[in-house]
Amino acid sequence: MKRLMIFIFSFLIFNISQAQNFSDSINHSIDGAINFLINTQQKETIGTDYYKGEWPSFLTQLKSSVYMGSQGDSAYDSNCYSSLMVHNTLCEIVLRHPEYSQLLPALGLSYNNIKSYKRGDGFVFWHELPPAQWWNKKRFSKNPQRYHATRPNHYQYKGNALNKYANIFNDADDTSLGYMAYLNSKKINHKFNISDTITSVSFPDTLFSHWRNTRKVRRSFSNYNLTYGYARHTGAFLTWFHREPVYNPLGFLFPSKKKPNLPMGVNNVDCVVNCNVVRALNAFGLQSTKGYQEACSLISHALTHEKRCFRCGIYYPSEFTLHYFASKALSEGVHELNDAVKQSVPFIISSQNADGSWRDRFQENEFHLTALGVNSLLNSGLKSDSVLAAIESGIKFLLVNKKQKDENYFWTGGIFFSAGEPLRFTHVWRSDAVTTALVLEAFIHYKESIKG
Repeated sequence: MKRLMIFIFSFLIFNISQAQNFSDSINHSIDGAINFLINTQQKETIGTDYYKGEWPSFLTQLKSSVYMGSQGDSAYDSNCYSSLMVHNTLCEIVLRHPEYSQLLPALGLSYNNIKSYKRGDGFVFWHELPPAQWWNKKRFSKNPQRYHATRPNHYQYKGNALNKYANIFNDADDTSLGYMAYLNSKKINHKFNISDTITSVSFPDTLFSHWRNTRKVRRSFSNYNLTYGYARHTGAFLTWFHREPVYNPLGFLFPSKKKPNLPMGVNNVDCVVNCNVVRALNAFGLQSTKGYQEACSLISHALTHEKRCFRCGIYYPSEFTLHYFASKALSEGVHELNDAVKQSVPFIISSQNADGSWRDRFQENEFHLTALGVNSLLNSGLKSDSVLAAIESGIKFLLVNKKQKDENYFWTGGIFFSAGEPLRFTHVWRSDAVTTALVLEAFIHYKESIKG
């Protein structure tokens, strides 16, 4: 009997010790990830090469192309979307957990950077810049202001048409997340009694309700959405704030010289874009906006069809991106997605590997995908044994595979965005900061869930 009691006592002590070590490892990783995001943020603007408040991201060519570049070509890229992803994720963390207030200075810098992408009522993906040196012509020097256009600030496209296509319209994705950044920043200023220079935030819901997938606006019939069954006029939100031209099979070869362009001449319906628009409308209390219910139906349909859930995110080639944003929308109060998100959970769990990771067709994408998978399960609100086991397995995988540099912890950046069709799997963006922010979100959310 005495030996049995000693064994039970030793077993309990061992498990308590293991649990404490696990908890300490998560806390230590959270601190290291926060250090990384603070230390890698750009602190000063340097010409048009780097902008104060942004986090590094890289535009990469995965396969060789005559005009796009050679396989492995990669360059630093300043863009609105990567800043928005990190900024909004960190804002939500600080609003729920004020103990991480050391992030406040970084959020102030990133907010000011995001403001610089605002153009009219919307936001644009790239800065408007003067003509690039690698695309310079004599006429540009005579009147350079006339030829300012949005474009990557480092990556070099080799064809005139591609450089013209980089001059794009405002888009629904950056605009919806941009206004959420305004709203989140205003909440932070109020919560921490910071001097507030942000005027009252008014969301342009009529802009979104106008640019929807209707016969009046959308005229193209030969594009990605048609191929994968999303060409019908659903009434969901379009990606770009501009009308499609009359369909011309060769029209994409002749982009405008002086005006913004639609990539490949088409205005696609992207499910992840619709998730972000729905999130923004919900945050501003505008659920009655035309297109809100239609977008929720589109997202739900994609989530519950395994063959389509990875195809509907045209600009998001990494698997489970849709699941992440849809579950995030649900956790923020978009109850219309409740059934679809919960129905998608068994599929997410069944796709997990034995080591706790999720993987897809891309190399070095497992940390990004695992963060998406874990967050999707946490946001679903389900707490069955299988869900909890999958979450814990994913958390352990991320803990074991963190990278360290001094007191900084980070995870190798996965693919968070692409150029859309036909470059969806070849012309992509990676960022250690975006992936690390998603991992940080998973760790903090996991801690919150086990306490609850």
